[in-house]
Amino acid sequence: MNYIKKYYYTKFSKGNIPLKKHQRELLEQKLQEEKYSIFLEKADDNYLILTEEDLIGFFSIKINDCVEIPCLYIFEEYRNRTVGRGVINDIIFAARHNIKKDIKYVTANSFGDSIMFFLKNGFDFCKIDKKSKYKKKNIVKMYKKI
Repeated sequence: MNYIKKYYYTKFSKGNIPLKKHQRELLEQKLQEEKYSIFLEKADDNYLILTEEDLIGFFSIKINDCVEIPCLYIFEEYRNRTVGRGVINDIIFAARHNIKKDIKYVTANSFGDSIMFFLKNGFDFCKIDKKSKYKKKNIVKMYKKI
């Protein structure tokens, strides 16, 4: 059950942020943190999660042989309201039906404090032998087979 009003997604880029002034300031404050801005710059698409009145969060996706979620951030006051789970389910639904039919899994970068969120939503630790470029930022690669 969704405890908040209906939310929707809208694309954005650093130069084009379609928000009200207070929402834009909130987003820009978060984007000043290197751990978020580095992923948003490298992603294919960046999205805002919005209701009619509020900015709920943002995420980015990159599509290769899998759907990659380099960054997913939900503002603290919305974290216990199933928004994160809904966003992941929407991304998986889009991957299965709209993006590519042959996509088999979703990967996500998990910052240290969000590991439990991804584990509770069916993700597991990615056992890839590649060295992470972001070791100093406490980022763990997670994956989910779809």
